[in-house]
Amino acid sequence: AGFPVAAAMKLFASALLLAVGGAAAAFEPCGQQAVFDVMMCNSHMCNECALEWCMTSCQDLQMKNPGCRCEAWPETRKTFSGGDFEGKGKVGDAGDYSKDKAL
Repeated sequence: AGFPVAAAMKLFASALLLAVGGAAAAFEPCGQQAVFDVMMCNSHMCNECALEWCMTSCQDLQMKNPGCRCEAWPETRKTFSGGDFEGKGKVGDAGDYSKDKAL
């Protein structure tokens, strides 16, 4: 005699879940993701080291793997330099140049 209300509600809920779930972009690993994870995402060099060498090495690694990103990065962060990392805003390893920028 008509479409049952419970079935209609289930159909609506399913459609809503698909719409919401599809809105968030899923993480897509790159071709070298396993290596990139070790060298970038899980390394001391790219996560905790504040030396200029570490920063430039990680930027070089990102340049060699332009389609790679870490799964833990926010969706808005597409590259190593696009987010916060140790040493960001410093220009050297020693002396006055290694201090955070004042002003």
